[in-house]
Amino acid sequence: MPENDIELGQSPSKSKSEEPRVDTSEPESFYRDANTTKEDKDGSSRESSKEDPPTKPSIPPRTQKPQSRSSVDMDDNESKNLKAEHRNLKKEYDETRQELRSAWRENKEQSLELRDLKKHNAHLKETIRAQADPKSYKDQIMSERRKFYEHVDMLDDHIAHLKHQLEKTKLHMDQLTFQTREANEEKAAYENKLQTLQKQNARLNEDLTECRDDILRLQPPSQIPDSKIAEEYSSLYQQIASWVDDEADDTQSMEARLTDLATDKEAPELLRAYLDPDLIRLTKKYSDAEPLVLRYIIQLHLHRVILADDTYLFGLDEHNITMLRSVEHAMEALEPKRDTLTIQRWRSETLQALAKIDGFQSEQQRQATIVSKDLWAALTYLLPELTTDGKSGWKRLHETVTSPAVQLATNMRFSTSCYRIIAHLPRSSSASPGHSNVIYHPDIQRYTILDVATQKVLRQDSVLKVAEDGRIGEHVMVLQPLLLRMQRDTHGGIALCKPTVAIKLDEPMAKRAKGVRALGALSSWFGGEQEPTRS
Repeated sequence: MPENDIELGQSPSKSKSEEPRVDTSEPESFYRDANTTKEDKDGSSRESSKEDPPTKPSIPPRTQKPQSRSSVDMDDNESKNLKAEHRNLKKEYDETRQELRSAWRENKEQSLELRDLKKHNAHLKETIRAQADPKSYKDQIMSERRKFYEHVDMLDDHIAHLKHQLEKTKLHMDQLTFQTREANEEKAAYENKLQTLQKQNARLNEDLTECRDDILRLQPPSQIPDSKIAEEYSSLYQQIASWVDDEADDTQSMEARLTDLATDKEAPELLRAYLDPDLIRLTKKYSDAEPLVLRYIIQLHLHRVILADDTYLFGLDEHNITMLRSVEHAMEALEPKRDTLTIQRWRSETLQALAKIDGFQSEQQRQATIVSKDLWAALTYLLPELTTDGKSGWKRLHETVTSPAVQLATNMRFSTSCYRIIAHLPRSSSASPGHSNVIYHPDIQRYTILDVATQKVLRQDSVLKVAEDGRIGEHVMVLQPLLLRMQRDTHGGIALCKPTVAIKLDEPMAKRAKGVRALGALSSWFGGEQEPTRS
């Protein structure tokens, strides 16, 4: 009987352990033989090379005759034959290698079939053993049945547990439903209460509106707010800077005119009054500072002619001004005595009425045109290239700069509040006696500071060299004066627009990426800080 046949009565317990293992790896002998063949060839060639070392070809003597042509042809034929034989051997080697690979695949398939046959054989042995021993087979069936019933009992327990969890979940959902119902009832009650409060709030708002209307009836109408004055003030100086940037883009000829300003008899008196030797030297040192000087001249002239504190109303003649001032003084002597607020309200309403008269509007426009032409003449002296536009040049200056300044001055006089423009730089709290032009680091928050050399605005985190006393530079000129609303009961005022000043730094400003940032005291500008009144 063959080895793989099943013998009755034998135990197949070792069938699983005796199951043959199929070797799925390629035979090592195949590669070994292939490598050996190649190595043998190389080895034989090396051995032959070792046994027969190359020798120097012998030089035939002069008397020896050269080899014949027939012997050379025979050598070539032998070389060709050897090459052809080598190709044939290589081809036979490749074919043999392919046949060996095919044989190995067939051997692998047969090994897998043999493994399947042995498994089937072990199964048949188990079946025969069960038929030969019915009791053992019955025990096995009972064991499997017992395991099945245990599994069913476990599933029943799990189902009972899930039912219990379902009951708990339902109970929890009932509780949540009850709580939601109570919350909805409370929400409805709060909504009703909210509606009641909203009705009460509406009634109180109506009462408040009536009270506000009653209060407003006691106050003069058309009061101009501080926000509008501050907005027009800031817009004016922005338009001055824009006009200088647009019209005076080439300032090369300005340096020569500033040099001849003191000796030139044709120079406008306006420039001699506004430009001092320090500003002239500044333009020679910093060529980029010339646009700043132009802005300084324009704002200073507007302040002295249109926005001055002692101007009652720009465009109003001296006779009417004297008469109105006399009326105000007479009102102070009336009984009952009129307070300052009453007089200011009367002045506001009177000036607004005068502004409606056509004759006043024409006179105001005529005086504004004179201001524009005078200012244009001074600017064209410094920049002769501005005259290339002809007569239309001063009109752009009039529309962009002079007219907004007249409108601002008129609105400031219409208000019952008293506004002041501080053309000089307020004294710093950190300044020592005799150093009124010194700028200290805490002033960065109080002013808008512009570096003359770079025309960059200094910020709190700018990298500056700060002296021990906090000094960072020296004030050169004011480009935008300080705007204050004066308080009636005190001698100070509330700042509406902080000033813009140009300074000359003691040391050039460094880059922000590196270095130590200057630190200064923090103070709020728009927090209601009061400035002392300057005479």
